[in-house]
Amino acid sequence: MKTRTKVFLAIGIALVVTTTIILLVASKKFRIKNKNAKRILFVGDSQVAIKNPSGEAITYTYPNILKKKFPDKQFDVVAIGGKKTSWMIENMREALKNNKYDRVYLHGGGNDVNSPTPLNETLSNFQTMVNMANENGADAFVVLGYKIEGESGKFGNPYILQPTPYVTTPQEWMPYIEKRKDLQKLLESKIQNANIVPIYDLQSQTSDGIHPNAKGHQIVAEKIANTID
Repeated sequence: MKTRTKVFLAIGIALVVTTTIILLVASKKFRIKNKNAKRILFVGDSQVAIKNPSGEAITYTYPNILKKKFPDKQFDVVAIGGKKTSWMIENMREALKNNKYDRVYLHGGGNDVNSPTPLNETLSNFQTMVNMANENGADAFVVLGYKIEGESGKFGNPYILQPTPYVTTPQEWMPYIEKRKDLQKLLESKIQNANIVPIYDLQSQTSDGIHPNAKGHQIVAEKIANTID
């Protein structure tokens, strides 16, 4: 075989391989069955909740903003502050029993990582919820959450974070902060059959290092709205 022919053959093979890789990556990151989503479900914890545990309204979180931005769509929210992904599964299951959704956003895991819950358990719970959404006919979206700023900002800053039953000092916060970063990486690389909302920068819009303030929720709403548009 002539050298020139070998070169063209090698280029052709390389193009085929590259195209295949691009298609595989695209298929993992972007699966939309319902182009014009009309009914949308959010499942999560305090990052998403529109009510507190006693049932009182929380008005500044991003689902409230999206409801105003998209009045032609129906938004349902299954979220309570302090809940783990195990709670999310059970309550999402109840929501899916009698409702058909075009899209489901999964936004939680913070209470898992701030506890002894193993990462593989949290990851498995997310995959279970993704599977449930797909079985319902919905497009599943996993929200990775905000950028962990650490000591360079406020989100995940161990000297701002408040003590919990599991964490009592700034130094004890360090492994939990790293655990949160690890979960974000695992969700992006391991979850199958879901779309990913990438990590976003909330520009230190928090007072406690964990929960976005009203301005922070405006930023989150913009990021989610971009995926709806």
